[in-house]
Amino acid sequence: MRLKNVSGIITGIVLVLIIVSILPSLIQPAVAAAPNLPNNSCADCHRKLIFTSESQRQFVDIRIKHLESGISCSIVCHEDKLNKSVASTYAMWSISTHALFDVTCEKCHGGNASAASKNVAHIGVSNLSEARASTPEMCGKCHESQLDEFKSSKHFKKLESDEEGPAPACITCHQAHSVHVLTASEIEDFCSNCHNRITGINPTVPKKAEAALSSVSELQIEISKARSTVTAAKAKGGDVTRAEADLESARAILKNTPSVWHRFNLTYFDMEVQKGIEDAKKAENESAGMQASPAPTKAPGFELILLITGLIIAYRLKRN
Repeated sequence: MRLKNVSGIITGIVLVLIIVSILPSLIQPAVAAAPNLPNNSCADCHRKLIFTSESQRQFVDIRIKHLESGISCSIVCHEDKLNKSVASTYAMWSISTHALFDVTCEKCHGGNASAASKNVAHIGVSNLSEARASTPEMCGKCHESQLDEFKSSKHFKKLESDEEGPAPACITCHQAHSVHVLTASEIEDFCSNCHNRITGINPTVPKKAEAALSSVSELQIEISKARSTVTAAKAKGGDVTRAEADLESARAILKNTPSVWHRFNLTYFDMEVQKGIEDAKKAENESAGMQASPAPTKAPGFELILLITGLIIAYRLKRN
């Protein structure tokens, strides 16, 4: 009896193992099979597409042309994509420097921001995005000094020439709506998008750009140190005229670095920053340890004469 129970248990375990090993092969085809959705062009098309296929690239091109032409698509998927794009654009702008200084949509895209109705507000607004090549002139309406420097750069000359290959405009580096200013830690990776061994466009630029932009932090530190030293020397009554002039020169260079950067001449940029650092250090050295100017010695005045006269009168009165 006991032997029969053991035999039954073993048989049951074997059956379970067989079922477990066969079950995935029975279920997998059902899970992997595409749903049967007849007369659904969206599902039929998307099911066949992969990101690396020629069909996918064609689909993306068609969709971009739809959006650029202002075609309103009735398919829910496309409407969601467009709405998300518009919402994302506004979200990026709302936390940008432009939003902080009240640079609103119409400044770049046109239209009437004071209009109450949508139709009137959108008069003059193009359905197309602002042309990338025209952004320097548009941005230059507010950023005049940056545009002046940019026009002397190789980047601008390439952009104007309409030659093949990458030619950066304002939105290439700063993005259209977030208006991002690249930091020293970001600049190397960003410049490497164009300046690399594959493109053959001077791959040494990214490292040099990072070093040049990092030197601005050193200039800021030296100006801060010099300012503290000059202030302390001035409080002691020291003559800080020369030190203040050198400090002001360093400050002017720092203020002008955003404009000079847009010349994209890293050698010139680094020379300017180094000059500012030298001026700041000179101001600090000129005011360091400065003592107060000694008070001028006064010539004997009326008070001294009065004192001597009083002593003489007192002496004579005592003798009499």
